[in-house]
Amino acid sequence: MERSNPFFRGSELPRLALLAAVMLAGWAAVWHFAHHRPPAHEPPLRVESTPPEPVAPDESPEFETVTDRTPMSFRDNAAYAKLLEKARERTAPELAQESRRDVFSTHLWERPERYRGVPVHLLGTALRILRFESKLSKTGWLYEAWITTPDARKYPYNCVFEEAPSGLPIGVDVSERVVFNGYFLKILRYQAGDAVRGAPVLVGKLGWEAPLAAEPVKESNRVLFWSMVAIGAMFLVSLLRWVFQLFQYLYAPRRSLGSTRPFTDEIPPADLQAWVESQGPEDEPHEDEEGSPPHP
Repeated sequence: MERSNPFFRGSELPRLALLAAVMLAGWAAVWHFAHHRPPAHEPPLRVESTPPEPVAPDESPEFETVTDRTPMSFRDNAAYAKLLEKARERTAPELAQESRRDVFSTHLWERPERYRGVPVHLLGTALRILRFESKLSKTGWLYEAWITTPDARKYPYNCVFEEAPSGLPIGVDVSERVVFNGYFLKILRYQAGDAVRGAPVLVGKLGWEAPLAAEPVKESNRVLFWSMVAIGAMFLVSLLRWVFQLFQYLYAPRRSLGSTRPFTDEIPPADLQAWVESQGPEDEPHEDEEGSPPHP
């Protein structure tokens, strides 16, 4: 009977598959942490002894036709142009100094008319930056950034600005830490896939700094990287061992054990008859010398 030599020993295949899965997941995590920039955070506001200045909305006639929770339309153009002009007249530091840091997405959503034209400060991540032509801009172009902040992760702000920093990435899938100081215009209604959503519209100035060419690697990322290198080495060793056993199984000479005749449960009739005849008649019991039958 011929016996095969298995090239998997014990849990070799499950272990190889497990190491492959861990390695792929680990390298995906390394890539994610290497290219993902952590969300921006600012120190929390502190209550001061003196009360803050009251919020004063802009009550100019241009804002009388602005309607919240609607798409942008010609009814918003007068207020839109007014806010662009106000942002154009101020430098970035002046607008940052003027902007309020105690106004959040909740305030704008619940009472948008109370914050019309109020300058608001944002520090967050721009996920989408577009450029489009507009007659309201002196340059003929306007930029639009969709910015998420810690208080509005799922509902980004729609921030419009006239001048963009040099080198600012443009696209529908970006991830850039930015600072924006702008005047609140309205709650914009827009279509996002199959759902209708709203976003606060701000008009102002955007600040952005290009990341360094080679940022220092954090200690946690370094440990994760070398852990993945070790797991990759283990996977490579297991893979080489498996390949070696596979080649040994395919090309090594087969060993035969015993007769090459296959074993079956049936005996051919001719072989059975030959075996019976070879046994002969059964031996008869012999009497002892006195002729008496043998004692048991």
